[in-house]
This record gives sequence, C-alpha cells and structure tokens, in this order.
Amino acid sequence: MSVALRSCFLLFAVFTFCSCASDKKDNPSEPRPKPKILVFYKTAGFFHSSIPVAITALQKLGAENNIHVDTTKVGASFNQLNLAQYKAVIFLSTTGDVLNDAQQQAFEHYIKDGNGFVGIHAATDTEYDWPWYNGLVGAYFNGHPAIQLATLHVSDKNHEATAFLPDTWQRTDEWYNFKDLNPDIRVLATLDEQSYSGGIHGDTHPITWYHTYQGGRSFYTAGGHTDESYQEPLFLQHLLGGIRYAMGDSQRETHPDPKPTYLWTNLLDQHLTHWNKFIGVPHYSVNLPGYPKGDGVTGTPIGLNQDPLNVFQVISENGLPVLHISGEIYGGLSTKQEFSNYHFKAEFKWGTRKYEPRLNDKRDSGILYHAKGNQGAFWNVWMLSHELQIQEADIGDYFGLGPSMTINAIFKNIEGESGWIYEPTAPSKLFGLNQPNGGRCRRRQNREKPLGQWNTIELICLGQKSIHVVNGEVVMVLEDSREWKLDGSWSPLVDGKIQLQSEAAEAYYRNIWIRPITEIPLEFR
Repeated sequence: MSVALRSCFLLFAVFTFCSCASDKKDNPSEPRPKPKILVFYKTAGFFHSSIPVAITALQKLGAENNIHVDTTKVGASFNQLNLAQYKAVIFLSTTGDVLNDAQQQAFEHYIKDGNGFVGIHAATDTEYDWPWYNGLVGAYFNGHPAIQLATLHVSDKNHEATAFLPDTWQRTDEWYNFKDLNPDIRVLATLDEQSYSGGIHGDTHPITWYHTYQGGRSFYTAGGHTDESYQEPLFLQHLLGGIRYAMGDSQRETHPDPKPTYLWTNLLDQHLTHWNKFIGVPHYSVNLPGYPKGDGVTGTPIGLNQDPLNVFQVISENGLPVLHISGEIYGGLSTKQEFSNYHFKAEFKWGTRKYEPRLNDKRDSGILYHAKGNQGAFWNVWMLSHELQIQEADIGDYFGLGPSMTINAIFKNIEGESGWIYEPTAPSKLFGLNQPNGGRCRRRQNREKPLGQWNTIELICLGQKSIHVVNGEVVMVLEDSREWKLDGSWSPLVDGKIQLQSEAAEAYYRNIWIRPITEIPLEFR
C-alpha cells in the first residue's frame, strides 16, 4: 500500500560441540571452536550445474548452525593431516574417478577413525572401481528418468534427517535407480514408483539411507539435482540432519524429539487448508452481476470465504502449489491460526495485470502480521495489523494498520520521495495509524528483483520485535509492537494471524513456510 495506510521449518539451531582440547574444557570462558566439515565437489564425469547453488546453500546452512564449511574440488585435499580437522566430508554430486590410490587410502583411514561421510545425489555415480567406497556410499547409480514430481514414503522418523518430515513427502527432482546396494544400509525413505515413471525397484525403492561403516558413519540422499532443491526448507533440514548424524552430533536416533523448535510447517497446499478468504468491496469496474459495488473501499464487502472471481486461487507450477492472487478485488487471505515467536518465509513475484482503483499506481500487495479482531476492520477488507509492505520498489516498508511500532528512522528524501527511512543508528520513532510520525516507514534499501522474478521475503517475530528481510538482506528492524486497548491504554502485541493482501495487482506466492523460534536466527542478529 502507498496511497493510504494499511499494513516459522533454511533453519535455526545452534549446537554446542565438545571438540576442544582438554585444557579448554576446564575454562568455560574459552569459546569452543566451530566444528568443521569439508564439501568435496570434484567431477570426472558429468558436472551438475546445481553444484555452485548447493555450495552456497551448505555454507549458509553451516553459518546458521555454527558449523564451519570448507570446500574443495582438489583430490590432494584427501591426506591424513588435512582430513583430521574435519568431523565429516560431503561428496556433493561428485562423478567418476575422483581420488587416486593414496587419496583413497587416506579417506579409508579417516572413516575408520570414527568420522563421517555424507553423499548427495551423484555421490553414487562415483568411484565404480573402488569396492570400499561402494560399501560406504551404499549403492551405485543405475540410471534415471526425466526430472519429475514423485512421492517419497518416510519409513523411519527416528532419525535427525527425517524426524520432521511428513509421512508422504512430494518433491520434484531427478530420481535415481541403483545397483550394488549394500544390504546393511538402513533405509529412511522409499520412492513410490506409482507416483512417477521410470523406476525399476518396485515397492522397495530406497532413496535416502544411513548406516555405520567400518568405525564411521554414512548418510546418503539421492535428492539435490535441481537448483530449486537447495531453496526447499524441508530438503535443507533433511541435509542438516544427515550432516549432524555424520558428524556424530545426532541424538535423535535414540532420543526422538516429537516437537523440535526449528521445524518448518508448509502453509500452502492445493486446498488452502491453513487459510480463510475475505473479499472486500468490488470496484464499479468489476464485472460481477448480483453483488453490490463501490469504490473498492466504501460499500458492502463480499465477505468471508466467498470468492466468486477466484481472487485467491492455487495453481500448479512444476507439480508444486503456487498461490495466484488476481488482485481484481481488494481481499485478504488470513491464516486460521494465530502465531507468535516465528520465522515466516515465502517467495513472491509480480504478475502483469493491474486493476482499479490503482490502475495507474505502483503494483501493490502486502503481508499483514499480528492481525487481530474482525475481518474487514480496515477499509472493509483487512484486519488491524502490522504490514510488511509488498509494493514495487518498496518491498519491506512498514505500515501500521491500527497497531504501532518503534523504528530507528531519519526523515530524508530518497528516490524522489520525502519521508521516514529506517536507519539503524538514528533515534527511535513511533509509527502507526494516527501517530504524529505517520503510519509508514520506508525500508533502508531496495532489494527487490526485476519484475517477474521471484523474491524471497522473510519475517522474523520474537516478542515485541520484528525483522523484515528481502532476498536475504535485513531492510528493517522494528521494536515495541503494541496496540490500543478499549480503555485507551497501550498493550504489547506479540501474536496474531498472518494475512496476504489482494490490492489491485496480480501477484504470486510459493514456498510459504513458518517455524517457531526462541531466538533471533543467527544470520539476522
């Protein structure tokens, strides 16, 4: 919104590892060094274009979870002195003969010393002439069909890599067939060959597994061919669990935690089961016989869970659900559940269509949070709430639709428009509806991608604090969330529903996730 005011499960867990020397154990003030892992991505055969994307994702995963991540494609890194510093080694879509005899011997010694191995995707398409490696990785690659959507059946949830997964997990990837399977592997999930075409294993098609091997630990997942894999919260959490197991840091096998705090919940499915629709007042220009019309704000709203023009509709893209918001009528898609202390994450992009009464204005939408009270309380369509603004060139702005926030801000001209701008070192100001400073504060910098490209939007809420994040960059920090009470006093506002706006512009959302948090995620502190 710009003309007028309106407005977790990649993942967070900080682990403490007892890997420091004995003299440091006696001094709790000494910081413990981060445990280290090595990502090995040498290819002597096919090179997967997703490798750079995967490396970036693994480095981010490490930073979020207090793990130091080194990378190499040099076989000479496999010597006893160098390997000794790592708790696990990841073979990331390696292919062909990547280690010579001396390097293989050093790696065998490393595993026998009690360390860990993680194989991702083409790690099974590697070292066909090294029987020891076949036993470690668990199988060899035996072809694949085209990339397609398939269903995985999670058969073992008593493990860090699968405890949080749904019983049936649908993903789009390149699905491997295997040969020379190690009979000692412990299968975590199987592939449903009835859900896709090209499988050869029948009802027992293993797709991810783990096992102990000659003193060490091995975890393998066949997923990870596509770039998109490394943007999926569930797949990244799956990888993290496998890495933790390989490092020897997992307790989940023997002490499963039914509700770990870092787990993500998928809020988007084909039937919008987590959401309610509220459609506002149709504009005079809308072709909708039988419904009263107005200027888009004043008049009679269509109401709750009535959407005659499918303003909010789930479509399919590459087999995955995508929320299409037509924008033709002002509306709000609100969660049925109220949330507090969470990390919300979604991908967003603009469509091409615009409608009255904003036909000549910027494309506009928004993510409303801590939404309370009646549907339609604001402009006959939205709930009273805070807003993380979604508007062309202004994604991340704040609007107060009733409640207020304190923001460090400075008044200045930016991009031809004067107003309050978030500035971390500036004095704090109060923003909200009917506040002296107004209801809007602009984001610090524009991080939006060009029209038609997907943007990643994140919202961190902990107590009375919120953080707006656009494409990985913090663009605003907000404090002291509060609302007016009926007696005229202020009260802390720390929870509420989440509402996605339809506001006269076509928009799309996908990968809508939320997870509970107890601390601000490390990368955003």
